[in-house]
Amino acid sequence: MSLAAAALLAPGLRLVASHGYPDGAPPGFSGAFKEDSCQACHFSQDLNAPPGSVSIAGIPARYEAGKQYTLTITLNRADMKRAGFQFTARFSDGGAQAGTLAPADTERVTVNSDGKVQYAGQLKAGSMVTEPGVARWSIEWTAPPSGGAVVFNVAANAADGNGSADGDYVYTSAAEAAPPQPMQAQREPCTYTDFK
Repeated sequence: MSLAAAALLAPGLRLVASHGYPDGAPPGFSGAFKEDSCQACHFSQDLNAPPGSVSIAGIPARYEAGKQYTLTITLNRADMKRAGFQFTARFSDGGAQAGTLAPADTERVTVNSDGKVQYAGQLKAGSMVTEPGVARWSIEWTAPPSGGAVVFNVAANAADGNGSADGDYVYTSAAEAAPPQPMQAQREPCTYTDFK
């Protein structure tokens, strides 16, 4: 079926090339805040089908304002030949960008923006598995100077390497970091007078 025919048969469907993004999908496929995930194109398998998984390591339980954190995304699937991901860090209340993202490994990871939100994703070199059945990417996240809880979302594609969307598995994960502790008001130290 031609792309034009598919567009006529499915009005309103968001058409994106299934394997035309070796340097990462365009912004908007992290699975966060009602966005699509990689499954918008790679839909031949159920989302989060066992035995694969994706995880985010390095997220603090409570972030410190302005502090830089190295986050690691790990995708596991035994038969995976290529891999990709999209990642965001957004305030849980409303979905605005929270802090800033930068690649920790500029050969494997890139950061793009839609003008409002940053999206980290793989470069072509980053689509290679790091060991059999495992792909890892590292991102530097600088926490915002103020604000509320931050939610981190990742969507990742464990691809079979055949150049089509068929046979690929998509996994999603989310984690949250609480905002900094409010500053306690400083009290003057108590002084005692010896009454005689």
